[in-house]
Amino acid sequence: MKTIIETKQLEFDKSTFLIDLVRHENGSLYVEMLQNIFDSKEEKNLIKINPTVLTDIIKVLQNYHAKIHNNTEVNHKHITDTEQQKIQERYLKGVSIKDLAMQFDQSEALIEMVLRNNGIEIVENKLPKTNHKKQFYRKEK
Repeated sequence: MKTIIETKQLEFDKSTFLIDLVRHENGSLYVEMLQNIFDSKEEKNLIKINPTVLTDIIKVLQNYHAKIHNNTEVNHKHITDTEQQKIQERYLKGVSIKDLAMQFDQSEALIEMVLRNNGIEIVENKLPKTNHKKQFYRKEK
């Protein structure tokens, strides 16, 4: 029996990834990635990654990312850790998701996903409407 310790979801135009940190019944930890591709009849692919090879896989992927990034001018939906921290800080100070999306040149959905993945609850940050009418008083002479 496995126990999911933590889950992160990455959403993109044509697919989503669920990345789980899982505890095996023998107590060891490993990573599971589930990719759901929308265009191919809801095809799902599951990858289980042993923690002993995780560092090597990350290095290879970062190397490939650098090579791909240098060869193309594609608008990536990747947000660095520093940018994620800034998004969180600004959101918690009251900046709306719409404004954050403009500031970071990303979609509102991606900004919301970053906040949710970092444990921040999404709330509507509009001022409540009040029914108070301003009353003006004249000074009596």
